[in-house]
Amino acid sequence: MEFASPESHFTADVVQRGLLRAAPFQLMDVGCSGGIAPAWRVYEPDLRALGIDPVVTECARLSSLEKNPQIRYQPAFVGLPDDHPFNRERGGDAPTRRNPWNRLSSAAATEALAKHVAAETKLPILNTWQSEQLAPVRKYTVEELAAAEHLTSLDFLKIDIDGNDLEALLSAEKLIRESPVLGLALEVNYYGSTKPTEHTFHNTDRLMRSWGFDLFGITARTYSAGALPNRFVWDIPAQAISGRPYQGDALYLRDAVGLQGETGHPVLSPAKLLKLACLFENFSLPDFAAELVRSHGTVMGINLDRSLDLLTRSLRHDDVSYREHMQRFRENPAAFYRSGPM
Repeated sequence: MEFASPESHFTADVVQRGLLRAAPFQLMDVGCSGGIAPAWRVYEPDLRALGIDPVVTECARLSSLEKNPQIRYQPAFVGLPDDHPFNRERGGDAPTRRNPWNRLSSAAATEALAKHVAAETKLPILNTWQSEQLAPVRKYTVEELAAAEHLTSLDFLKIDIDGNDLEALLSAEKLIRESPVLGLALEVNYYGSTKPTEHTFHNTDRLMRSWGFDLFGITARTYSAGALPNRFVWDIPAQAISGRPYQGDALYLRDAVGLQGETGHPVLSPAKLLKLACLFENFSLPDFAAELVRSHGTVMGINLDRSLDLLTRSLRHDDVSYREHMQRFRENPAAFYRSGPM
């Protein structure tokens, strides 16, 4: 999981104390091939999750391995009805235009490998998921899938389906507003035109901000041109150590502190505020979790000093208290320079 923190002391303490027992953390992973990210297990036993993927065999494999009865995998396509205004406006266009893929070194390498690798070994190298056994083509909205699993108070939504991601995101609009969803992890494209129905970062970002979310994390995977290939990052023909930003992941979370006083945004319950603080920590943002705890900790029903100490440990990875950390900062901010002993 992109942005995931290796340590979530505050979240683990919240779960251990049973503070989420009455309102378990609810997660939906659209494009769950490989399974629910291990980082989410910090919420167990108070975790309910649904993984969605069109590949029937992958969902069956994941279901056979899953030990948590509150985590389910379902083969399905996600999107909007063909007569929805979004699809009518898009017409027959691809999810994103101006795709430079055929000009990239990864495409050239894939084509070259296909000529030299035995047929039975091509599958792990080439993107041939279309040849797998797929779910029926009928598309379900995120809202429909969540309702079927009683995930009506969804906390986090991840979408990565290599295509109609923006359409899938729009299918969750009502649920995102009413649940209210606290955060989303979305794959985005850094290419495309200005058409509002294309799955591009600029369209995704504008939509998320209109729904009351802020950008709290972003990555960029670079791909080199086939005209002068650079080294690949891994031993597969994919992203390169340099090149144009092609795709990446964007993390959006609600900013319950920054949006104070603004109208048109959902009011977060104490349980939702507590889970939002946990999410900040989960995604390597214990600093913003601390800000939220300082602002709303009393409403959350948590011990402020203990919570801030735990978040400080997630930031520093030692036993320095929050009070001491802040005192060091006030007395000598220069100690927080990159080369200084914090």
